[in-house]
This record gives sequence, structure tokens and C-alpha cells, in this order.
Amino acid sequence: MKILLVTIFLIPHVGGLWKYMQQIKQGLEALGHEVDMVGDRIDCFYVYGDDNRKVFKSHYRPMLESNLPAASPIFSDNWVRHSECERLCLELTLSYLDLEQYDVIHAQDVLAAAAVSRVKPAGIPLITSIHASVALTILDMIQNDQGIKPSSPQLVWNYYKSVENIGGSSSDQVLLASVWLRDVMVSHFALPESRISLIPYAMDILSFEDRLKKEHELTRPVDKKVIICTSRLSYEKGIHVLLEALGKLQTSRQDWECWLVGDGDQRSLYEERVRQLGIVGAVRFWGSRDDVPTLLGLADIFVIPSLMETLSYSVMEAQIAGLPIVSSDAGGLKEAVQHEVNGLLFQSGNDDMLTAHLSLLLEDEAYRGLLGKEARKWALAHRGLDSMVKRVLEVYRKEMSRAQ
Repeated sequence: MKILLVTIFLIPHVGGLWKYMQQIKQGLEALGHEVDMVGDRIDCFYVYGDDNRKVFKSHYRPMLESNLPAASPIFSDNWVRHSECERLCLELTLSYLDLEQYDVIHAQDVLAAAAVSRVKPAGIPLITSIHASVALTILDMIQNDQGIKPSSPQLVWNYYKSVENIGGSSSDQVLLASVWLRDVMVSHFALPESRISLIPYAMDILSFEDRLKKEHELTRPVDKKVIICTSRLSYEKGIHVLLEALGKLQTSRQDWECWLVGDGDQRSLYEERVRQLGIVGAVRFWGSRDDVPTLLGLADIFVIPSLMETLSYSVMEAQIAGLPIVSSDAGGLKEAVQHEVNGLLFQSGNDDMLTAHLSLLLEDEAYRGLLGKEARKWALAHRGLDSMVKRVLEVYRKEMSRAQ
């Protein structure tokens, strides 16, 4: 079987979508299937495969921009105009490729699905993984003034809501990783439940464990516990909530150090907030790293303070590392973290609850160990890559049979 994985977003990139694409590719190729990937590279769309082709957007963009009517209400907003240009560039790139060679096309977002649906041969199934609601994410960023300042917020919402509906409804089957996201797609975007397959994320556990055991020269602070958060430094990840909690924690105890592993558009703001809170010596910004397993192996407590999250690869990695998880209850996180069983949950955005949970785990070593042991046990039972790939293949074959 030959499969094309396609996304409108940047790859390679730090984040769950890229990890998912890598895991799917790895699992399918281990079973003898061929997998190509298409994704954005700013100035072009890049085809990861035998010849690693680049299709430059400059071939299309001048023509597209001159033909998108500026007077039309839908294109009067620059944000919508840019998004539609990107989608059409992807559509034309896919038209340039020989899509007939693929048995299945697996889109990784609704914008890519909308593009694929218009150019793919009729007999090839379109499967779409929706990793997050683009429309709700954009709406949240607009409402919280996070870098998106459209001239018409309502127009932008209507555009993305429309694309969400088109991308989902034009797919033969939609793969979702959490019950929470399924409920969102059904209630907000009228996606029929009959077209949904619920397949949680998974990972190559043995490979990750090998990286956990890899020799290194990193050291942890003396006589302090390490609280770690591996995440993009962006608003929706809730790092600002964690910083407020750490500021409060510092007033009662100083037997800890927090490691923030990742980068993002909010880093300078977070560094300034750390200075304001007087916790510079207790918070370390590591930036983007390729040795996350090593850092997890040195830590004592894992925190994920997200405001919006479908299901997190970072949580999976921390669970495999045997760390107790302190997680917000946002989105699908509570489907992986069971309160007082394999971690502790706090209300999303509630830094007082987060402070209390961190203080409890810092105080009680036995409880910390128990939650970490249960976290690892749960992940080993539910997050194996072979099972996820097998279920994805079942969807592929079912839709191929239906198309024939």
C-alpha cells in the first residue's frame, strides 16, 4: 500500500502533529508500506519521499492573489485572504503531484482535507486526522488578543467554521484522538458520528525507553526537586498559569526548580514575568531540545497547564518516564490522566489549584512515586504504537474496499 500524509502546517516542527506523522510513517513502513509526506516549508510545499521535491509557492501565489477578488467580503480580511491563498497553493501543489500513485491520502488537518478533496482522483479514499479544532483555536486567540487582529473577527470565525465543516464532511473517515474532540466536532461542526473513528495517539515505547537510558553529562540541582514542563511557549499551552503558580509556591517553599523545555512566541513575555515574580533563579528556560527523554529522566514532577489540548504526546512521554503528572482538565487530557490514580488534575487556568498540587507532591515522596508508577503502567497498557497503526490500517482498508 502507498500512502500520502499531507498537512498545510509546517513540517518538521515541534509539536504533536509532526510527532503523529512520524509515528504513523514509522509504523506503516515497518509493516512494508510506502509513505510520502507533504507539508509547508514557508516558501514552498515539501514532499518527503524518494526524491524530496520542493514545489515553490512563487509558481502560484501571484496568479492566486490577482484572482482573489479584493472587493469580495470574504477576502476583505487579510487573515482570511492569506489562509485561502495558502490552501489554494497546497491544492495546486497536490494537482502537480501524481496522486494516482497513492492508495490512500491521509490529511492531517481540515484545511489540507479541503484542498485534497477538490483534486484527488475519485477512487482514492480521503482519511483526515483532526488534531485540534482550527476554528476554536483561532477564535480563542482572537478573544485573548494573541497575535491575531483581524479586521472582522466574525468573518474569520465564519471562514474557519466553514472550512472545518468542509474538511470534515468531505472526508471518507475522520480520525480523532479523544472523546472530547469528537463531541466538539459533532456539536459545533455537525460532523456525523458514523464518519468518526476514535483512535488515541500512541508512540514507539521501546525507542523512547532507549533514549531514556542514553548516556549523558547533564546534572540536576543538588537538594532540589525538578518540576518539568515540555511544551511550546504559546498562550494556549497555559505556561502563564504555571508561572503564576510557581510565584505562589516560592513564598512557601524553595526546594524545587522548574525546567521549561520548548520555545515559542511568548518566550520573552514569560521571561519578563519570571523576573517580575522574583523566581529567576528557580525557573530555567531550556529552549527547544532533542534530548527531552534525558531531561524527563532527571525530573521528579511533570506539569501540563494547557488551556486547550486534544491529547498530549508530552504527557505520554512523561508517563513512560514514570513521572507523576499534574495536568489541567482541558480538552482530552483527563482521558489520559485520572485524578489521584495516575496523576492530579486541576481546573484549567486555576493557578491556586496547581500550586496546591505541586506543593503536595513536593512534600510527599511516597505519593509521588505511587502516581509515577501508575502513570507508567497505564501508558504501557494503552499507548503502544503497534495497536494504533493496526487500527489506522483497518480504517484505510475499510475505506479502500468501500471505494472499490
